[in-house]
Amino acid sequence: MAAVPSTPPGRPQNSRVSREPPPPAEPTPRRSRPAPPSEPWSHRVARWSQQLSFVPVLVLLAGTVVAGRYGHRWLTHTPQLGARTLEVTGISHCSREEVLAAARLTVGSNVLAVDLERAARQIERLPWVARATVTRQLPDTLRVAIEERAPAALVAVGGLYLASADGTLFKRAEPGDPVDLPVVTGLSRESFRDRPDGAREQVRDSLALMGDLESAQLGSSARLQEVHREPTGDLSVMLGGTYIWLGRGPYRSKLSRLRVVLGELRRHGLEASEVHLESDRHPERVTVRAHTASAAEPGTRRGS
Repeated sequence: MAAVPSTPPGRPQNSRVSREPPPPAEPTPRRSRPAPPSEPWSHRVARWSQQLSFVPVLVLLAGTVVAGRYGHRWLTHTPQLGARTLEVTGISHCSREEVLAAARLTVGSNVLAVDLERAARQIERLPWVARATVTRQLPDTLRVAIEERAPAALVAVGGLYLASADGTLFKRAEPGDPVDLPVVTGLSRESFRDRPDGAREQVRDSLALMGDLESAQLGSSARLQEVHREPTGDLSVMLGGTYIWLGRGPYRSKLSRLRVVLGELRRHGLEASEVHLESDRHPERVTVRAHTASAAEPGTRRGS
């Protein structure tokens, strides 16, 4: 019988014997933090007192807001602050009633309830008013200061309109409005509708020519009746009974020659019915159509 080899000591007989897992490691004990020292009661009371000290302030603020709201309502509605005096200054073309109605100011209106800026804007919608200022004086006075527009000319555009110095047409001429003003002609209504800035500039050019005529002392001897503007930009004027073609600017040198020519004609007992100063190639030349002063008739504008 053959001998079976013996297994070496310490070696398991079955090679597939499973290994047991090692025992779990014991957890490392954590070091406990020491408990914070307890806050003394005196400190807690002081902290709570600090927090609660804001409560009266909040209550006071809330009361102030509520009181202010009701106080404002009372101030702006109380009849004790009703207007007894309504002053309007600076008017010559507007009526006092017209101004007050535009601003909706009446006797009894609460002076604190009036929106001063809004009232001024409403008054400035009146055609004659350039600027308006509304102020109050407690307890019962409202004041309105008006700066009216000064008409500088009449402009014919499908009717006669009053124009201010900045070229703005601010109202249609009506009975009672100034009519002893020069008339600017040659402009179209469409130009003010489609190109308002350019149209105002053309009116300002005509007004500037009127100023040059006064500076040249030509408006003192004869009344300026009309300034006409051609589509080309050339200007002509009707001065007394004399039709004067000026062409393009600058005009001051032309007006100086015109003053000399008219003076010479008067010295010889003549009056001009037409004067042409538009020659650019020969600016020293002046074309004149004259007649004797005794044969002068009321002038009408010739040509356009």
